[in-house]
Amino acid sequence: MTDALVIGGSSRIGAAIGRTLAALGQHVTLWGRDPGRLDLAAEQIRAAGGRAGSRVVDVRDRAALGEAAEQVLAGSRLAAVVWAAGLFDWADADQAEPDTWDQLFDVNLVAAATATRLLLPALLAGAPSSLIYLGSGASRQAFAHNAAYVASKHGLAGLAGGVWLDVRDRGVKVSLIAPGLVAAGAGLRSPQGQSNPEQLLQPEDVAAAVGFVVTFPDRGCPTEIRLEPQRG
Repeated sequence: MTDALVIGGSSRIGAAIGRTLAALGQHVTLWGRDPGRLDLAAEQIRAAGGRAGSRVVDVRDRAALGEAAEQVLAGSRLAAVVWAAGLFDWADADQAEPDTWDQLFDVNLVAAATATRLLLPALLAGAPSSLIYLGSGASRQAFAHNAAYVASKHGLAGLAGGVWLDVRDRGVKVSLIAPGLVAAGAGLRSPQGQSNPEQLLQPEDVAAAVGFVVTFPDRGCPTEIRLEPQRG
């Protein structure tokens, strides 16, 4: 039985989202590529009294993605799906590796669209429900040295907006949560993350925004939430 699915649940942000959804009483399933971190994230939820399971899934493997989706959908009522998977690359446009860009677009956008198509029927059947995409400050703004990442996150924003228009009258809230620098992953490798990591957003801050969307009254939808560190 799965009430909430977090795709990218082995990351620090994904694990925090899992804990937040479990605290709301949902049975959480975590997908990710790192089995050790997945097991730890699920165990932390269970240690706190929540319900959680996990499965190793590489979203670039379409067959594996389809098989995992079938397992989740078997006998489950999906109340929430959170797309928290993502790749990041620092590179000027004329120096980037084409293979890296291919993987970045595949994970950040194409796999997100694939997962959406696979899981939307269950969200529609379980409506009222929520589909949440984890975007970025790069979802609406361009930055130097990571053009492909910016483009992929702009694409994810477009995906979220289009899906919402398709399902808004059928009880599924669709939201894009776009945080600025977070003290996790690529955020810690940024200049500010290396010099003042305590000033960045925390994974729990992103998770709180997810909880806000999930618990928001069904008559409305926070279609986009932008989060920024309070101090620059």
